[in-house]
Amino acid sequence: MGVLDRHDWRGDLDSARVQHLAIEAVKLGLADAYEHIADLGHMRHAPEAFLASDYLDSRAKLLDPARAGDPSHGEPGPGGTVYLSAADRDGRMVSFIQSNFMGFGSGVVVPGTGVSLQNRGAGFSLRPDHVNRVGPRKKPFQTIIPCFATDLAGAPEMSFGVMGGPMQAQGHLQMALRVLGHGQNPQAAADAPRWRVTSGRGVVVENTFDPELADQLRSMGHEIRVETPDAVFGFGGAQLIRRTASGYVAGSDPRKDGQALAF
Repeated sequence: MGVLDRHDWRGDLDSARVQHLAIEAVKLGLADAYEHIADLGHMRHAPEAFLASDYLDSRAKLLDPARAGDPSHGEPGPGGTVYLSAADRDGRMVSFIQSNFMGFGSGVVVPGTGVSLQNRGAGFSLRPDHVNRVGPRKKPFQTIIPCFATDLAGAPEMSFGVMGGPMQAQGHLQMALRVLGHGQNPQAAADAPRWRVTSGRGVVVENTFDPELADQLRSMGHEIRVETPDAVFGFGGAQLIRRTASGYVAGSDPRKDGQALAF
């Protein structure tokens, strides 16, 4: 979002220009995440270093508004998932996510509980110089990201999440752009066709994605591939609750099991 804010993302959300900027911003963010994000005690840079204004400025300069890029990670200066969103009448909101990761997780079940443990250890790296190199007393980089938005005064504004491994951060950006940036209601945002960055200049889009928009993105250098309807799970599953002056507005993704429920 910091990179995107350094470019003019306003205007027609479903235009090639704005979609291109969002895709390129995600690619820059993921390049840093895959290289740097690890157990806090083993990171080479503090998390806040990646949000520093001068660092975001330098990353944003790598984004070409007209052409797709294949960015590498930067270096800041010294320095199987279920998602639930809930909100009550007093304005309290909760963003909660849980995942065993692959299949039934580690295959280890806590005796007497039926609870299977996760296997997020698969996220470790065997690269000797990587911050996520497998080792004791550390956690690997992983994709469990319950998301939350507040207003400028710090009051709850939206509790949301997008299940789906590496789709999570990408889906969060697309939901935030639609709901917070362009005023769409949560259900419309969840229903809208999505894209997913893969590697290099590769971008996968849903089969409901506007073909003309896909062609425009191709002309900008994106290697667009349209996935078949049976691959819909690859685009994640969003659940959202937005707090408004008139009350809550909720949305549930049609791609997966879920429900927007008020009681």
